[in-house]
Amino acid sequence: MTNPPPPWEPPGQPPAQPGPPPAPLGPPGWGPPPGGPRVPGVPGVPGVPGWGPPPGAGGPGWGVPSAYPPLPKAGSARTGPLPLHPMMFSDLLDGSFRLLKANLGTIVLVAAVFLIPVNLVAAFFQRDLLGGYGFLEFAQDPSLLEEAADPSASNAPLVGGLIATFATILVTPFIGGATSMIVAASYLGGELRAGPAMRATGRRFLVLLAVFFLTGLLKLGGLLLCLVGALIPMAFFLVTTPVVMVEESGPIQSMARSVTLVRPRFWPVMAIGIGSGLLASLLGNILATPFSVAALAVGYRWGWILAAIGAILPALITTPFVSILATLVYFDLRIRNEGFDLQMIAAELARGAPSRGPDRPAPGHPPRRRAGPGAAAGGRAAGADAGPGPGAGGDP
Repeated sequence: MTNPPPPWEPPGQPPAQPGPPPAPLGPPGWGPPPGGPRVPGVPGVPGVPGWGPPPGAGGPGWGVPSAYPPLPKAGSARTGPLPLHPMMFSDLLDGSFRLLKANLGTIVLVAAVFLIPVNLVAAFFQRDLLGGYGFLEFAQDPSLLEEAADPSASNAPLVGGLIATFATILVTPFIGGATSMIVAASYLGGELRAGPAMRATGRRFLVLLAVFFLTGLLKLGGLLLCLVGALIPMAFFLVTTPVVMVEESGPIQSMARSVTLVRPRFWPVMAIGIGSGLLASLLGNILATPFSVAALAVGYRWGWILAAIGAILPALITTPFVSILATLVYFDLRIRNEGFDLQMIAAELARGAPSRGPDRPAPGHPPRRRAGPGAAAGGRAAGADAGPGPGAGGDP
């Protein structure tokens, strides 16, 4: 191979000496790092100073900054960011599952203390159902059907059903109240254990029971007047239990407060109540059906244990889930009607903390007892574990 010829030079001029390399275009440091391009944010590939957007193009992320401030968020590191702004049904469902997951141990413990004994007793009384025989035994010996249909058979299943119904009426308000307290504390960034939640709910149990009976009578009256008449009181009193626990008001005041909050959004709240009820029913049937079918197949003489599991397992999930959703609806209605999100942000700013954003959860404590109607938050939703919170009245 031959070397390339030297560059042309004018006659009589000395050969040109190589000069310094040309200066890079653009501001200093704008270009790929030595050794090839690097990918920012990829594990194992460290960043290099100067490898990023040019000056004036915005911060990290290389994009046009949004013209709108980030929406405020509630929750904590355990729950992740939760909406502290008006919520759609998808936000309510997502928040409900987040709160259930974050407080699963506490909520299941509270529910299990009551639901397991009640359903075990009810299933035990069912052991003589169909004479204790199962479908498999009926298929092998059809004459057992006559024995199972004997009118002189034991009435223990009826007694067990009545006992279970009465016990369920007593424990359902308690579980709902305790769940509302746990969820309210978690939504506002705190944490409430099972013991304090159950003690606080015990102090409010008579109010919860009175509300349960009064709203039940109204639903029954609406059902008698019209097949869908029960939906109207169901919607108006959907957030009564959270009001009782968070704002610590009496039964009549809590029911009136629920009507006041729901009235501006009656139809959306009714749709949420129907949707959540159908979802809970579907989930409960999915969990209970395999155990119920197995119990009927082998017979309730020993299959009552399977029947009890099939009743306990869905109840541990669906009963608290409905209360969690109702508590989120309560906060959503207060955000829409009373500016609860602005009151919480103002209370945090008054304590000297920066405003919340997507990466900064809500204050770590629930509010104190409200000072009067329309206050920012009532009651102590977190008890001793969460500590005092922002003021409940008008001024944070």
